[in-house]
Amino acid sequence: MPRSTIIAIGAGLVSSLLSLAAVGSGLGLLLAYFALLPILLIGLSQDRRAATFAILFGVFGVVLLTNIYQGMVYSISIAFPAWLIISTSLTPKIKDKTSLVEVPIGEILSRLAFLGGIVLIISALIFSDKPDNLSQSIEVLLYKLIQNNHPDLNITANHRLLVTGTVPLFPTIVFSSWLLMIIVSTMVAQSILIKAKANLRPAFQYSKITAPEWIYWAFATSGIFTLIGPDNFEYVSRNLTAILLIPFLFIGLGVIHTVARTFRSPTIVLIPLYFFIVISSWSTIITVLIGFFETWANFRQKFKSNAPGDDSTTE
Repeated sequence: MPRSTIIAIGAGLVSSLLSLAAVGSGLGLLLAYFALLPILLIGLSQDRRAATFAILFGVFGVVLLTNIYQGMVYSISIAFPAWLIISTSLTPKIKDKTSLVEVPIGEILSRLAFLGGIVLIISALIFSDKPDNLSQSIEVLLYKLIQNNHPDLNITANHRLLVTGTVPLFPTIVFSSWLLMIIVSTMVAQSILIKAKANLRPAFQYSKITAPEWIYWAFATSGIFTLIGPDNFEYVSRNLTAILLIPFLFIGLGVIHTVARTFRSPTIVLIPLYFFIVISSWSTIITVLIGFFETWANFRQKFKSNAPGDDSTTE
């Protein structure tokens, strides 16, 4: 068996072990956050064949150590996103029928957002009798999680307030965390491979993220359905609309990074901005709006002339 295949199989098994660490302590949850990393390192440095071996043995490792249901969760949350990123990254896009260009990170993010929307719809069909029952199922789940983590804890008004505030956009919150995990893992993988001079494609320029036209149409369709669709689909369509907006959040962050580079010390500007985005929903909404209208407003182009240097892979 070729050495590269053995390494790919090992990477898949390591990925499966990392993903299963989430059931342990807080450190285990942190390790699980990087379950995608071994597969990305293999796929972005070798080829699709090696990535396929890593993915298959990752799924096999999870099923072997747990059960088929955990294997399905791993396939949806780790294996398929890894395949999508690697396959899309290593497949040049035809431009003007004459030349090939690298697929931009915005296209990949949009496809992942669309995947998240599909998973949401399937989950609504599987885990609840009716679409409008999904929110009730999530509420019950959150109370169970609180009680399982603290068996002797009495549910107080604060717990109810927390659950009530979380339920309306819980699928969006979960997906945002999942997508952040994917982006961080991809950034780390590319940084490692670039230093090792083993990256098969140019690094993604995160501060230059743009959204493909089709994601606008998908968002508009979901938004219209939220406004005029049946009431029993309102919860699912609202979260679907919010999930399809997530790529624009990263575009907005790219604009913020471009603006920050016009200052003498960009880090001093970025730290408080990220702090407000984390603690304030209004800051997040404004960032999403900036990203949404970037296509027409060209904020980055206006500030680019004042921004020294070029984009790095971590921006």
